[in-house]
This record gives sequence, structure tokens and C-alpha cells, in this order.
Amino acid sequence: MPKDDSAWLENILSAGAGSDAPPDMRDARCPKCGASDFAPISDLYSESAYRLEDGTEPADVTRAGGMTDAQIVRKFAPPRRKSAVGPMLAVALPLAAAAYYVYHRFGSIPGQSTAVGAGVITIIVFMTRVRAYSDKYYHARTRWNRTFMCRKCGQLVAE
Repeated sequence: MPKDDSAWLENILSAGAGSDAPPDMRDARCPKCGASDFAPISDLYSESAYRLEDGTEPADVTRAGGMTDAQIVRKFAPPRRKSAVGPMLAVALPLAAAAYYVYHRFGSIPGQSTAVGAGVITIIVFMTRVRAYSDKYYHARTRWNRTFMCRKCGQLVAE
């Protein structure tokens, strides 16, 4: 068999592939009850949400960890993205009022310069908030995907 020169490329490409893989919980034990039956909260959430939307099973049936489907959906909801429009408007409106005042008080050239400055500051605030909210969302989403619950006692275990 000839030597494969592409092994180094496969190693490089597969190095980052395992970062999103769920951890192996086969040998883990619950710190509370000692059981080794864990379920990802993302799976518990999606199964419970499906059962609630389907409506064929009663909602008050106790499931994993002694919780009902409604409790699981309420407690383990996935993280949501925040919008950067609110903070942007909180900055843009006072700056627009200041640019309007400068335009009418000092004339066209200072007013236009103030308006351009207000626009640049607004764009900077918007892009900064988008990045910060995105970082927080992806961190929370990773934490959510790597959190498990003991099916016996309901203890949460994060990788």
C-alpha cells in the first residue's frame, strides 16, 4: 500500500471537528444519587416540546428527573439571541437630536459634520453590541448543548 501524503491534512481538518461533539457520559456518575443514566438537556427539551405540541399524551406525566414536560420546557429552554437594535436606538436618538440642534444653531457645515459623527458612533455601537450579543449567545448555546441531567434524580451536570 502506498504512503498516503494527505494524512497530515486530515489531522488538521479533524482537529477542530471534535469541538462541537457532545461529551461521552457513559462512565460518569451522578454526584447526587450515583446513577449513570444521563440525558442531554437539549434532547429532553426537544422531546418534551414535541410531546406538548403533539398533545396526544397528558402534560402532567412525570418524565426524566421527576419533572413534567411543561417543567422541562420551561426550565431547559435554549438560549435566545438578543437584538442590538435597542441599544443602537438609545444612542442614535440623542445623537440625532444633537445633530439637529447643531445644524439649526450653527449652520450647514457643522451640522453635517455632527450628523456624520453621530452616524459613525451609531454604527460603532451597533456593531459592538452585535458582536457582544453574538459571543454571549454562542457561549450560552455551547453550555446548553454540554449540560446533562440525571434521569433518576434530576441533577444537572455540565461537562
